[in-house]
Amino acid sequence: MGRWGLNLHQLKEIIENKLQGTDLDVTIFEPNTAIREVMKKERVKLTPARALMLHGLYDLVRNEGMVSEFSAEKVCYFLSRFGAGKYFKLDFQPYFYGPYSGKIKRILHALNGSYITGYSDMSKKPFEALSLVADALPEVNQYISSDPDLSKIAHKTTDYLAGFYSDFSLELLSSVDYLCNEHQTFDKEKIKGHLNEWSSRKSNMFANDRYIDIAIKKVSQAQELR
Repeated sequence: MGRWGLNLHQLKEIIENKLQGTDLDVTIFEPNTAIREVMKKERVKLTPARALMLHGLYDLVRNEGMVSEFSAEKVCYFLSRFGAGKYFKLDFQPYFYGPYSGKIKRILHALNGSYITGYSDMSKKPFEALSLVADALPEVNQYISSDPDLSKIAHKTTDYLAGFYSDFSLELLSSVDYLCNEHQTFDKEKIKGHLNEWSSRKSNMFANDRYIDIAIKKVSQAQELR
């Protein structure tokens, strides 16, 4: 994987195809092991917040979720709920896709080119797909495992989100969790009422009572984990 997340074998094929038939003598030097190690050292510095978010996103991909600004917001929301609030210091509000902080884009932008690709500017739409740099995972895992508090938060969060990594599930679970916490209730009818007040989008997406039941049960289980 290259500096910007490109697969070097694919890149080689692209360059060779583009240069076929030219009269130029072109020499292409592939990065050797030593160069790749230098490239790794050029990555931006990890912090507790950056490492926790990346750990969650790598787990999301492992569970066939899609990395985006939206999914990063949701992963960070649950990380904060499981004890990472002191690292993120984010204020999640009931915005359109809420709970949403609007600040995760700054972290994504800082990590672009080192751990994430596809976020060179902050004008991406919430659901536009991003990519993770595959060979950076060991560094993230090492950073997390070196700190007991980070490790505890990271694994509590990924264990909790297992099976809920789709965009729909993340929005359902985070919305219900936010309302249960904000209004101190697990009453289904009250939660449904608050979803209707939140937006027509929420009320339409989660009109099926079964979704609310599943989310409330999941949120109630989280109380035991925190």
